[in-house]
Amino acid sequence: MTTETVELKDYGWCIVELMGHRTRVGKCTDEQVAGGLLLRIDIPVRGTDEDGNADEEYTTEYYGCAAIYGMQPVSEDMARDQLGTRDRRPARPTEYRPQSQLEDFSDLDDEQPF
Repeated sequence: MTTETVELKDYGWCIVELMGHRTRVGKCTDEQVAGGLLLRIDIPVRGTDEDGNADEEYTTEYYGCAAIYGMQPVSEDMARDQLGTRDRRPARPTEYRPQSQLEDFSDLDDEQPF
């Protein structure tokens, strides 16, 4: 068994067009995940620190090359200008809630079709 050494590339700031008419703007690099190469996009999102001061955080997304329609390397200024026109908040999964906070649907008749 041989292991290949893959040189991971840093693309810098890019505007990435994805299948499904989605566009992402962020710092792009290659990253090897589960034996395959994916494009890693670190997208800046605004946040605040404990004192309420503005603090920049990043959310990370990974895409396979088959999902990429186009990629445009740009300057950081141009990328940040593009970010200003987009909603940079990442999609977040529903937060965990204890069973006691969930609605009780036990009184519904399971026999009824939807």
